[in-house]
Amino acid sequence: MTSRSLLNLVLLAAVVSLALWVYFKPKPQGDTQEYRVSSLSAENAQSIRVEWQGLNIVLQKAGERWHLMQPLQARADEIKVGRILEILAATSPRRFPATELERFDLAQPAVRLRIDHESFYFGGLAPISNEQYVASGDNVYLLAPRYVAALPRQPADLLSPKLLAENEIPVAFELENIKVIQQNGNWHMIPQKPGVTLTQNEFNHWVQSWQQAYATGITLSANAPNEVAGKQSIKITLRDGNSVQLLILQQQPELILLRVDAGMRYRFPAESGKRLLDPYTAAGR
Repeated sequence: MTSRSLLNLVLLAAVVSLALWVYFKPKPQGDTQEYRVSSLSAENAQSIRVEWQGLNIVLQKAGERWHLMQPLQARADEIKVGRILEILAATSPRRFPATELERFDLAQPAVRLRIDHESFYFGGLAPISNEQYVASGDNVYLLAPRYVAALPRQPADLLSPKLLAENEIPVAFELENIKVIQQNGNWHMIPQKPGVTLTQNEFNHWVQSWQQAYATGITLSANAPNEVAGKQSIKITLRDGNSVQLLILQQQPELILLRVDAGMRYRFPAESGKRLLDPYTAAGR
């Protein structure tokens, strides 16, 4: 190795060492400034738009619940929406002017998020900390990559796995061979199994299992009319006078229910499905 090459290596090592020292040097005593990336709060947010590889996903808040509005209309998963909104409380110890965006990989950001009137653009990763450059307003911030990871890649990622909405309160169930109906505050089954009577507590637990039914998977329905023809149906009458119609697409090796009005298929483990379809099984009778 020539002396010139050795000198170049020494200079390169010095530059790298200096860069690392500048990046990781301790802050001066009392310098604990953190920059908020947003002036909004998650509690007050009313609309969300995610732009990802040409796909626009729009959510709107109605009352206390979030709903998908584009490219389809459906109830949204509140937990996943909450993760998106976490960026509103994010802070960063580093802030740069939003100029020369090419160096942050933000000249043409592939991922964009808009919450109410504020926009967030996601760029490249910092080479040392592996944090992500995020532009908002007149500045660029360094944030953990988890904020972009919370954004949906497709609308189905945000669908609520809950079969019934919070305000959908059943007062009657019509299954293949039985009808369970609430009258004067008590539940009754027609017909009853000879010699076996369910208690009101057992009925209440069964009804709650429907109200709290969370699917292990949910997909948009692609069933042709001939594929759903002849399938066993379930009608759930609600307190507000509306009803929910379900079709049992299969029961083994898992229960798949098609919610007709939403055009979505909900998957449940076979054992959970047995309890939903039979109050006696749910009660261990």
